[in-house]
Amino acid sequence: MRQRSVMSKMRTNTDSQKSNTVSRPSATDKENLVAAGRMLRSTNKQIKEVKTENVTSDKTKLNLSNKSKKKTCEDKAIQTAPEEYNITTEDLTSKAPSKYYWKVLAEKRQKVIDEFLVEISTLKEQNNMLKEQLEKLNEKNILNEEMLQEAKTFIEVVQEMIENNSNDSNDNNGINNSLEDTY
Repeated sequence: MRQRSVMSKMRTNTDSQKSNTVSRPSATDKENLVAAGRMLRSTNKQIKEVKTENVTSDKTKLNLSNKSKKKTCEDKAIQTAPEEYNITTEDLTSKAPSKYYWKVLAEKRQKVIDEFLVEISTLKEQNNMLKEQLEKLNEKNILNEEMLQEAKTFIEVVQEMIENNSNDSNDNNGINNSLEDTY
C-alpha cells in the first residue's frame, strides 16, 4: 500500500511539472488525455507499427522515383554521346575487317542517305512550285489564244466592212448619201 502511495505522489509531482504543456485527447483512447508529444503505453506499440509501415512505403516510393529519374538521365547521356572510331589502315589491310569498320561505314552511308533525302524533299518542293507556275502559264496561254481568235475575227469583220464600203462607193458613182442633201 505504501508503495502505491509513493508512486502516486511521484506521478502527481511529474504531472504538476507537465501542467504547462497542452493536453489533448489520445487518438486511440477517448477517455484519457495525453500531452502533445506523448502517447499511452498500451496504444503506443500499435501506432508505431502502423507508422513504420507507412513511412517505409513512402520512403521506398521516393527512392524508386529518384532512381528511375536518375536512370533516364543516364540513358540520355549515353544515347547522345556515341563513340567515335576512325578507320585505320589496319582495318583496311587486314583479311577480316574490324568490328568498327562496318559500323563506321554504315554511319557514313546513313549521313549520305540523309543528305539525299533532304535534297529530294527540297527538289519535290521546287517541283511542286514549278508545276503550279506551269498551270498558271497554261491558263494564261489559253486565255491569250482565245483573245487572239477574237482579234482575228474582229479583223475579218472590219476588213469585210471596208470592202463593202469600197464596193458601195464604187456602185454609187459619187452619190452622196449624207443627210445634208435632203434639205
